[in-house]
Amino acid sequence: MTTSDAPPAQETTLEPTAATRHLCAGVYVDERFRDLVIDEVCTAPHRRVAPSYGFDIVPVMQHAWRAAALRALPRATLLAAIAGPLLTGSVPAGVLIASGFGLLLLLRLAVRMRGVDSQSMTAGRSRRRVPDPLRAHRILLRFLLPRVTTPKARVVKRVTTAALWLALTMLAIGLLYPGQALTALLLAAVLTLVYLAVGATRQLILNRILRTPALRPSRLSGRQQAADRQQHHMCAVYRRTRHSDDEDDDLTMFTLFGDQSPFIGAGELVYQWNPPMSIPLLRAEADDEPLHEREHAVPPFKAHELVEYIREAVLPLNADSRAVRLPAEVRDRVYVAETDVAVDRSLLPHHFTRSELRAIINTPESKQHHFLEIITPADGSEFVATVLLHVSLQGRTLSLSTAACVLAHTPRAFQRGEEFGHHGATAVIWAAFNELSALPNDIQYSWRILRYLYTLAKAAVLPRDLTRTPIRNILIGSR
Repeated sequence: MTTSDAPPAQETTLEPTAATRHLCAGVYVDERFRDLVIDEVCTAPHRRVAPSYGFDIVPVMQHAWRAAALRALPRATLLAAIAGPLLTGSVPAGVLIASGFGLLLLLRLAVRMRGVDSQSMTAGRSRRRVPDPLRAHRILLRFLLPRVTTPKARVVKRVTTAALWLALTMLAIGLLYPGQALTALLLAAVLTLVYLAVGATRQLILNRILRTPALRPSRLSGRQQAADRQQHHMCAVYRRTRHSDDEDDDLTMFTLFGDQSPFIGAGELVYQWNPPMSIPLLRAEADDEPLHEREHAVPPFKAHELVEYIREAVLPLNADSRAVRLPAEVRDRVYVAETDVAVDRSLLPHHFTRSELRAIINTPESKQHHFLEIITPADGSEFVATVLLHVSLQGRTLSLSTAACVLAHTPRAFQRGEEFGHHGATAVIWAAFNELSALPNDIQYSWRILRYLYTLAKAAVLPRDLTRTPIRNILIGSR
């Protein structure tokens, strides 16, 4: 029986799966996913990291920090381009830079307004026109004295007016302070080079993620070591469903954990025996006796013996012929409710010995629920199917509970780097100029640099693992 946890990170030499590569790439292409990794894994030491199925969380954490640094660098440069001249006494140069940013924001607003009223305009054109003898005069009058009649037209007028005022301001400052205008041009050139370099660097990292044989860092930080231990730990801490007073609750549906899946990290729960299957243990040689007399006074086997038998029956699937071979990984998993761990921290040991695991399997009323996991990864672990079996002997009845979970593929945006034209030297050049086109969007969200500073401060101050020490009103269940 396998009772030890996975080997330390330094001893893991397996090549990363396709799912790991795609998740590492995802933190660069999806800012919300990157923030999710940083907030829920990198800077959440009070919560257990969920078990990893088919991927490794450690390189994802490392690349999440790199992606955040690459995103923060151009935004910090953008703010410095305005604050630097103002703090050094070059106020006209700072005003020129700020006015240029304002024009870019107005340009972004104009692009987003395209096609807002296309449906209404199309409907208006489809109407039958009535002959108008004064149509030519009305057109000339509308051209000379335009009238604002629609909300979109009013917004366009305001955007155009603001753009003209900003352009006139920049022209006036450039004529009055030519030296300051040259300084502003140099700052704009530096900002452009920073954006081009960041875009090219990001694409080079994505190219490396696709072909490097190892993604894990050679030396792990304290938080990465804690996350690595937790993702491979046999025990998973789930969040118990809150009590509901809703009268519409279906009380006929009974499960061991409630109406939510406790199988953290395993994906979507697609099948479950509900209620668990109960099998009376009867003696085969007494068919003519009453049912209550045929029952074994003492069960003929222990629960852990049946678990071992099932384990040995599943393992040969890996050795079948190629036509029927099913790559299966069999391992033990122990689930504990976060409220129970808050009362007794001994329910979450550093590791399980053989005797401790057998005691959990053979104790039906234990707060530690043992499941035998049968995992089948496919397509580079982009698709992972997991079957979980719970065996319990209660009285003279064998109780079997099983569930099936599916972890689906990563989003296409995470996998796009493998497609034609999205990697290589050409993709690097394209990514550099594509990053430059994101400048107007960064101007609007430049305030998020404060969020980066807060995240760095939290990562520097918080301990690496707070799940071992009980803290008042803090539950450690995985999300």
